[in-house]
Amino acid sequence: MTLLSLLLSFDAYAQRYRNGVTELGLFVGASNYSGDIAPEIVWAESHPAIGLMYKYHHSKFFSSRYQFTYASISGSDQNFSANAYRNISFESNIYELGYNLEFNFKPFGINANQHEENKTTFVFAGFNMFMFNPVHRLSSGDKLELRDIGTEGQKVNDKRQYSLIQPSLTLGLGYKFNVKRRTVIGLEIGFRKTFTDYLDDTKGQYVDYNTIVAKQGVGAGDYSHTETLNNKKPITGGSMRGDPALKDWYFMVGLTISFRNVVGDPCSGL
Repeated sequence: MTLLSLLLSFDAYAQRYRNGVTELGLFVGASNYSGDIAPEIVWAESHPAIGLMYKYHHSKFFSSRYQFTYASISGSDQNFSANAYRNISFESNIYELGYNLEFNFKPFGINANQHEENKTTFVFAGFNMFMFNPVHRLSSGDKLELRDIGTEGQKVNDKRQYSLIQPSLTLGLGYKFNVKRRTVIGLEIGFRKTFTDYLDDTKGQYVDYNTIVAKQGVGAGDYSHTETLNNKKPITGGSMRGDPALKDWYFMVGLTISFRNVVGDPCSGL
């Protein structure tokens, strides 16, 4: 009986002082990217993004957030007159698994039974692993996987192909508020700093068009030199195709809705 009483007392203590410490929720928003095909953000290239998240509140100010997100990005040289001749375009799905640490500017989230703010701005930072695969959409609607072609001479020169699984760092900010203690709604934007320049399959120099045609065929030559798809003259081998000094970014902006594990306060009879 003594042990049972202790367990019940501890459970009551936990509910009173750690009530609402976890959340389970959903992210819905849009994704976009910045890189060699988009030196400036093109809002028309935004696409839907959706994710699932779990939060654990360490204190009134710090929370751990684990999230799986699906997003997509795209870009086209036709969005920029200076790059229109190059004529590169791409699309890619992104599957991201990540961890973020959130910091609240006001006390929020540790205990729904005690005084805490019902709204706050916050910042977050973290680490992700993500999968991507840049493709070129054909006029038929079919998709051509660009990595398999080796558009920058990877197969001609026996260069190592880039990995489709990469790390990224997240930096972001947001605003959230409680609805009847159990529900939290937020608005946020998170930027992903990647360590690859191949989100858009564009990084280095052009390989000579005729060399690619001789070793891989006309199709590989045309999709390595997409200017030829517009009946333009191939760009000279060795010319800059992308800027290897600038890594690609992607970002997501949207709405979160999550539900806290709030139970009644055992000391108040709720």
